[in-house]
Amino acid sequence: MKRRIAWLLMSYLIGLSLVLASCTQPTPTTPTTPATPTTPTTPTTPTTPTTPTTPTTPTTPADTAEPTSGETLGEILSQAEGIASVKYDLLITGPETPTMTQQIWVKQNKMRTEMAQQGQTTVILMDIDAGTMYMYIPAENMAMEMNFDPTTKPAMEEVKSIPNYDPEIVGTESIDGKVCLIVEYTVEEAATKVWIWEDHGFPIRMEMTTTTGKTTVEYKNIEFVDIPDSMFELPSGVQVMQIGS
Repeated sequence: MKRRIAWLLMSYLIGLSLVLASCTQPTPTTPTTPATPTTPTTPTTPTTPTTPTTPTTPTTPADTAEPTSGETLGEILSQAEGIASVKYDLLITGPETPTMTQQIWVKQNKMRTEMAQQGQTTVILMDIDAGTMYMYIPAENMAMEMNFDPTTKPAMEEVKSIPNYDPEIVGTESIDGKVCLIVEYTVEEAATKVWIWEDHGFPIRMEMTTTTGKTTVEYKNIEFVDIPDSMFELPSGVQVMQIGS
């Protein structure tokens, strides 16, 4: 039984590390090919002189590189700090890697991650304050205490560090009815593009491009709800194993 649990742990960590590995590779910058200018059309000379028409003033396009709410990037990101409890689905697609789907619950500094792997549901319980991390297999009623080294960060932590990378606002876009501010920056030599929900400072989509390809992270089914503390605790009666025991 212990060997089965250890195998599940190894499969989980290997699968997740393969998806996220592309985030640490350098990416070359590909120069953009300039668009070919359009040749202006020569106007037709009228045969009969007429009174010239007053030219129409061109409409200035909306500045899509600014938040539609009028708030600064810092103000939008700071809203995430006020999120006390949230649940969402996380979809991660890496180069030549099938999409990995996780269900995540976050409450303050506690996090619960669930994913199905080879027909088996795996639960990761993490307590940042206590520095504890468990892999729980409900079907086996067993858990394994892991070294505290979180691979997946809460969404609020992902956006909190954005100002440290000299981000550039490149536009706005609506995704699933959510108006998002789009920012670009480079972190650990990975060209990163993030869509941030203006109303909550919460990420909706993230793309990281490296020499190995592009990894896409999507945040779906976001609910700002109160989550019971029991969701972050092992059920009573669960047998807990120590790594190496």
